[in-house]
Amino acid sequence: MKAVSYSEGKVFTANLDYPSGEGVLVNIESAGICGSDLHLLNSGAHSPHVAGHEIAGITSNGTHVAIEPIISCQKCSSCIAGDYHLCKIDFKGMGMSINGGMAEQIIVPENCLVKLNKKVPIKDACLVEPLAVALHGFIRTNTNSTHKIAVIGGGTIGMCAIAAANYLGCEVDLYAKYDHQKEAGTKLGAGIVDGLYDRVVDCVGSNDSLDLSSKSAKPGSWIIILGIPLSGINLPGLSVIMNEIKIFPSIMYGSTAGQKDFEIAAKLISTIPKLGDTIITHRFSLDDAEEAFSVAQDKTSNCIKVVFDPKS
Repeated sequence: MKAVSYSEGKVFTANLDYPSGEGVLVNIESAGICGSDLHLLNSGAHSPHVAGHEIAGITSNGTHVAIEPIISCQKCSSCIAGDYHLCKIDFKGMGMSINGGMAEQIIVPENCLVKLNKKVPIKDACLVEPLAVALHGFIRTNTNSTHKIAVIGGGTIGMCAIAAANYLGCEVDLYAKYDHQKEAGTKLGAGIVDGLYDRVVDCVGSNDSLDLSSKSAKPGSWIIILGIPLSGINLPGLSVIMNEIKIFPSIMYGSTAGQKDFEIAAKLISTIPKLGDTIITHRFSLDDAEEAFSVAQDKTSNCIKVVFDPKS
């Protein structure tokens, strides 16, 4: 089968054997390129295996599913508490440490499958994963409809944070750098960041974005960090301390009070039919892996989300 991988800073399309073994076979219908995929490519740290952790497809019995790309021990205290994304005993991340979903097929444990409403376009359903990322930060900070939200950053996670805030009934504004991101945010119902907010969602993680986040946060509010600050967290310390601003560094997704973030994300995507058309700006076949990654990295391409369609 065709599959996308990268090694030593180069991305390529490989021809591999079809997967076999225990688990559920899923025919992949959509797989998104994430910022972490670009980081792994550019760092050269990725060992040669199938990339991709934003995955959706159809099982052999015709069930439409999104795939939660985490395999954990299910026995440690973190897993038992619903924080299986923090498992340090036997954590495996699809597309990170084991084969992922930029391929024609994948076999995964049944507990990684989240059933989708068939009215959700399966070609857009890889967005369930970034939606779960956004929801996790809101859920763990007890965000509700009384809170006003500022989203800093207009990439995929920023757009998904807007969608998640709307789903929770919150008023939400966006700060974005590029015009096409601002336009997409407007389509999703976001205003323009101005003033102070109960929750500030930093989807960039840079020094500049963290500075803006701290300036936009009300006293006693939360800054939710969804962007991964690879160079470290640098917040204006005095402002954060004097205003008792709380910081929640949110990573991936888990389960809270018995409900998976992924399950909520699957419900969310079924309520926003236009989400895929708004966020997914480019689609490629698996044969065009090099071009797809090039577009995803090109700041002049007006892309938000680049997605592989293995059936094209």
